[in-house]
Amino acid sequence: MNQTNPLPSLSRRCFTCNSCRVIQKALLVLDQVSVCKIITELQDIEEVIPFIFDPNGNHVIQKAIQIVSTFAKSAAEHGDIDEAINLMNQIKFIIDDVAANVEKLSKHRYGCRVIQRTIEHCPEEQRDEVLTKICACHRSLIEDQFGNYVIQQALSIGSEDIMAVVVETLSEGDLIFKFSKHKYASNVVEVMFQSATPDQKEAVLNAMLQDFEGTCGIVQLAKDPIGNYVVKNAIDCAEGQQKEKIFAAITSNRQELSQAPYAKYVLVKLGERRPSRTNRRNKGQDTTRV
Repeated sequence: MNQTNPLPSLSRRCFTCNSCRVIQKALLVLDQVSVCKIITELQDIEEVIPFIFDPNGNHVIQKAIQIVSTFAKSAAEHGDIDEAINLMNQIKFIIDDVAANVEKLSKHRYGCRVIQRTIEHCPEEQRDEVLTKICACHRSLIEDQFGNYVIQQALSIGSEDIMAVVVETLSEGDLIFKFSKHKYASNVVEVMFQSATPDQKEAVLNAMLQDFEGTCGIVQLAKDPIGNYVVKNAIDCAEGQQKEKIFAAITSNRQELSQAPYAKYVLVKLGERRPSRTNRRNKGQDTTRV
């Protein structure tokens, strides 16, 4: 390798706009053998992080993760475990660097995309390695401009470990109010409600219904310019008695809420989702769906 061009030619091209698009297209359309040849040449780089932080290079890394992971999953599904392991090893140099720098990458404009592709596409073993590191730093990511997307993605794919730590954090003290009023963290709260189990929703809803600043917390959130979105989402996702608790808290404060500009959206949602007396009478004790 000459000193004027310290990177292999293919690696250098990852940093230029047009060339990186050609490499991505090649990874997408070429056969498995040809793709592995490209990945093998990329393995000569000493660090993956500079590629991930680059506005062009990150796209090549994302595509490499996606395509090789797809090949590995296909091999495993067809019973060729040795081939699946070999393919996973092809991108091990990427996953190792990603796992070692999860928090830093998750808080970066381009790095957060690579983390998301990793947990979205990688086989279980590699994905779980990264998810474990996300669990360890999840609190700092929830409120982060880019890190919140990583937590959302982890919740959306059904990671039980991430869901457990997020629910535990949201249920702690008055953190649910802090996060629900936060521009970025509120997105995590909403995705949590959409993906959580009934028991997990119950834990977070109980935290929302506790007193906060002298009144029911969910009433305070309903009046907040950001928190009202979380309350509307909670109404949509709550089940059975959970929904009734929300209705009771809001209707008992209807007069106060009717004078708050943002709470009117919650009152409209309340009217849309509340079961009628006739429906509840016809369904007897079954009020779990409205």
